[in-house]
Amino acid sequence: MEVLLPPVLPVLTVLLVTVAQRRYGHRLGGRLTGFPTTTFPFLIVLVTSDGAGAAAQAARGMIAGQLVVAAFCLGYGRLGRRLRNPAAAVAVALGVAAGAFSIATELRSPWTAAGLTGAVVLAGLVAWPPVSGSDVAGRTPRWEMPVRVGAAAAVVTALAVLARLLGPHLAGLLSCTPVVLSILAPTTHRGSGFAAAETLVRSALRSLPATLAFAVVTALCVVPLGPWVAFGLAGAALFATDQLVGRLLAARQPVVAGQPR
Repeated sequence: MEVLLPPVLPVLTVLLVTVAQRRYGHRLGGRLTGFPTTTFPFLIVLVTSDGAGAAAQAARGMIAGQLVVAAFCLGYGRLGRRLRNPAAAVAVALGVAAGAFSIATELRSPWTAAGLTGAVVLAGLVAWPPVSGSDVAGRTPRWEMPVRVGAAAAVVTALAVLARLLGPHLAGLLSCTPVVLSILAPTTHRGSGFAAAETLVRSALRSLPATLAFAVVTALCVVPLGPWVAFGLAGAALFATDQLVGRLLAARQPVVAGQPR
């Protein structure tokens, strides 16, 4: 079972995201991608193989890792608008994410990382102009599904191995590398246009405060309360934070909608 968990869990979550995006649109696909759909399986793998202490350290790394995801979303959504070419846009976004990764590795306190990431995400959401364009997914190439699934499975499997070599904290940070987004964004861009890719990455950014709350609660509670109680509390924190952010953004919507586009 321990051998099967790393590849199987991310395969299931990426399949869910892909089906949701194709059936219900890029907004929902991005929202699901921003949630801990690959990092949570990674935590389960660590709890199963190395115990709650390793999972707590990995969750601390995940807190800083959300800054990397936010940087990718902002890089693709804001700078990609000027480039338009999917390959160029993802290259720029990965460059921005690499810069954020170098910063994240230097953040010794997870609480400093949480504050910085939360500020970056909320500022990015508030400053993001309204996204125009259809939310309906266009036609996608046949190779896209196996590439998405294979990339996610390979990353989580490799991280489960690297956790023993690099330590769970750095592995937790690496688990947040936007591998899935770096595949979804350009393929969505190519198949449905830049507005669709912008919707995807902006929606992923919208989910990051909830994912950040999930990581913080897990880091605090997984050792003293046990993994399953901690994961339950982290799930509740994820839901509550997501609702709060949604209300805050909705409160701004009349002002944004009234501005000329």
